[in-house]
Amino acid sequence: MSFVLPLLPVILPVIFCAGLGVIWAYTRQPFDQEFVRRLVMWIAAPALIVGTLGEVSMSHSVLREVVVASVLMIVLSLLLAGLACLVLGQSPRDFLVPLVFGNYGNMGLPLCLFAFGEEGLVYALGIFVVTALLHFSLGVALLRGRGSVAGLLQTPIVYAGVVAFGLILFEIKLPVSLANTLDILGAPAVPLMLITLGISLGSLRVGGLGHSFLLGLLRLAVGLGGGVLTVWLLGLEGMLAKVLLVQSATPAAVFNYLLAVQYGRRPEAVAGIVVWSTVLSFVSIPLLLAVIGVG
Repeated sequence: MSFVLPLLPVILPVIFCAGLGVIWAYTRQPFDQEFVRRLVMWIAAPALIVGTLGEVSMSHSVLREVVVASVLMIVLSLLLAGLACLVLGQSPRDFLVPLVFGNYGNMGLPLCLFAFGEEGLVYALGIFVVTALLHFSLGVALLRGRGSVAGLLQTPIVYAGVVAFGLILFEIKLPVSLANTLDILGAPAVPLMLITLGISLGSLRVGGLGHSFLLGLLRLAVGLGGGVLTVWLLGLEGMLAKVLLVQSATPAAVFNYLLAVQYGRRPEAVAGIVVWSTVLSFVSIPLLLAVIGVG
């Protein structure tokens, strides 16, 4: 029981905020999900990215390490997911993307913030930006069967990442007034992400419970497997290694369901992956944090 207590301040805020969203959905309270999604994607999350990364002092080598580790994690997860689909006889076009791309934003950012503080949030944001770029480019291309530059160029998080990485590379400090403005605009991002996650989970229609359960479990195994292999191959240590492992272990992103609906890629099965991997992650992530430690 002693190893559980230090994890409660990390896990309980995530559970409570997401649970609030689930209750909101089940009581049929009004919620303009598209408006909130746009508010987070166009204002709060970009402000959080630029405001947080723009205030840190990160060497070029560390920034390069974050980018390389993030890309390698996705590549290795793709290989593991492709192998799993081949062995289990599942359609790669339908399931590669939800098995590979985790919830690095809605769940990963709060977890890393609560577990590792501001330093952890900085690394988590870097991973989030890189994986978001890959999700909206490579992920969409896998679902459509061809690339989509337009979708990538319409993603504000990508531009925020470019600005933030530029500030780090050229060692530019934001004016205090702008930094304070970004702090205010970025503050709602984390709670809104968690509440929206809960509302999405409470609203999804899940099909094939047994099949979805196995695929949800597979998402967690594929993600963590990619993270562990990345840490091992690159010899990562310290905070970056811990944050990368937590991010890799996050459940399937809710956005995978929206993409599945848009491109007709078995949305009810993908909804099951999202729901089951999220439910299972409330057991698997505390176990992972107990192993790697918090703080």
